[in-house]
Amino acid sequence: MLLRLLKNPLPILILTLLIVIPFVGYNLIHPPKNSRVLSVNTQSPSPSPTPTPVETPTNPSPSPTPIPKLSKSTYSIAIFGDSMVDTMGENLEYLDASLKARYPQTNFKLYNYGIGGQNVADGLARFDQPFTYQTRNFPSISQVKPDIMIIASFAYNPFPTHDRDRHWLTLTDLVNRAKNTGSTVYMLAEIAPLKTGFGKGPGGINWPEDIASTHASHIIEQLQNAVNLSKNLGIPAIDAFDKSKVSGNWGDSTLVSSHDGIHPSQEGHMFTADLIATIIKLR
Repeated sequence: MLLRLLKNPLPILILTLLIVIPFVGYNLIHPPKNSRVLSVNTQSPSPSPTPTPVETPTNPSPSPTPIPKLSKSTYSIAIFGDSMVDTMGENLEYLDASLKARYPQTNFKLYNYGIGGQNVADGLARFDQPFTYQTRNFPSISQVKPDIMIIASFAYNPFPTHDRDRHWLTLTDLVNRAKNTGSTVYMLAEIAPLKTGFGKGPGGINWPEDIASTHASHIIEQLQNAVNLSKNLGIPAIDAFDKSKVSGNWGDSTLVSSHDGIHPSQEGHMFTADLIATIIKLR
């Protein structure tokens, strides 16, 4: 029998395959525990998985409103006031920078009609007079007739005997005089005065606390006059007073010069200039 199998090995080969194939198949399906082969489900994840893409908001923030095309290449702007205007620069440099940032293709002719120490009655008296102060020499503002005329409040110079009603009536006369020139008129209410440290500094008036506090309170009343008067007369307000308040009606010390505790600091002038450039409308 064995001799016959050796002479014809085919039966042996068939028998061997019948035994080996089931065994190999089983181990392929069920690998031993110490097998080095990893199944698909046990492979290590990617070390740097791709992050989930950020979804685009369904209501994205609107892009800034484009500046309308202007009808002119050059505009004239004049500001009429006391030392709060005078200290804006001989050529209104702070405002010039703010306007150029907003209207880079537009030219501006700027006039500073500010004189230190004047109250609103002094301002009204010189409205139709030629202007000569510091290095500035201009025709009267009524003769220049700028495209935009900004009338400041003169609030920082109350009358020797404070009279809020007189300030209201005189400022009304001044604004009406400005409107009669044909210019587009705005009212400027300057930055709020300090509660602590008003007038203090190497260049300040350095009054006793009670006098300084009383004077600052009078300034606040006249700034409020300017804001309310703009509504009464129907002209736009550039309300730096409201936007500069940090404690009641009192101002932010960062906007006030440490030299005198009254006039705007560099930050204060930039703050006011940016506000003016934002509010005025060029046609």
